[in-house]
Amino acid sequence: MRLASFSVSGHEGFGIVTDDGIIELTGRLSGRQQTLRDALEADVLEEAAQISLDADVDYGHGDVEWRLPVPDPEKIYCVGQNYAAHITEMGYELPEYPSIFARFPRTFVPHHGSMVMPSHSEHFDYEGELTIVIGTEARHVSEADALNYVAGYTVCNDGSVRDWQKRGPQVAPGKNWEYSGMLGPWITTADEAGDPANMALRTWVNGELRQDGNTSDLVFSVAYLVSYISAFITLMPGDMITTGSPSGVAVAFEPPKWLKPGDKVEIEIERVGRLAGDVIEG
Repeated sequence: MRLASFSVSGHEGFGIVTDDGIIELTGRLSGRQQTLRDALEADVLEEAAQISLDADVDYGHGDVEWRLPVPDPEKIYCVGQNYAAHITEMGYELPEYPSIFARFPRTFVPHHGSMVMPSHSEHFDYEGELTIVIGTEARHVSEADALNYVAGYTVCNDGSVRDWQKRGPQVAPGKNWEYSGMLGPWITTADEAGDPANMALRTWVNGELRQDGNTSDLVFSVAYLVSYISAFITLMPGDMITTGSPSGVAVAFEPPKWLKPGDKVEIEIERVGRLAGDVIEG
């Protein structure tokens, strides 16, 4: 099942994405939930799946404006340097523990949105990433049980402003430039997405394949990351964890292939979805 948030003529809603269109779920489930985060918190995805069996679509794909899959998550954590090949291309050693930083929702645009070129930098990079969406409150969960707390997965472009990222020991300034990343297009539920340890991930810029990796190259697995983060904070339904980017980022080319206004970026993760957007002048 694919779950998305959207707007139509000023109406904000969420629903199930099918090949033919979108079945709206806003206010239709037993708890009358108004957002996808509400639905995750209420644990009504099985009810949603039942509705999808015989419901007609309410909107065509072209009728809606996509929103962030969870427009108002409590937390977004990002993991850096988590693909072995990417760590090698950057000249680093394999880490003992994951490198974790936070991003804020307003730093992302949704599917078919426009990332804004940083006004104080030309070192604008793309990073295609598998993103975990938490479905059940998780605290001190074991790695063996961690996937039971995952609702599903979405696609992220962890857009990075590399020179600002390196201005100090904390990467947050280079990772939180306003509207510098993308999230979407939807959440593919864990049962449909399958094994998160074996998903092909590819990124194209203006049709040129830049990244061609697989989550099998992750240093810290999805299960490990959920368990690790839940050790220091409670993960809540709708929280997201981006899991790092494979090799092929702009900074690793000689010379670097930085993003610029007019560029189009597409990221596809096997069994999850294809996220697309462009870059506009800041």
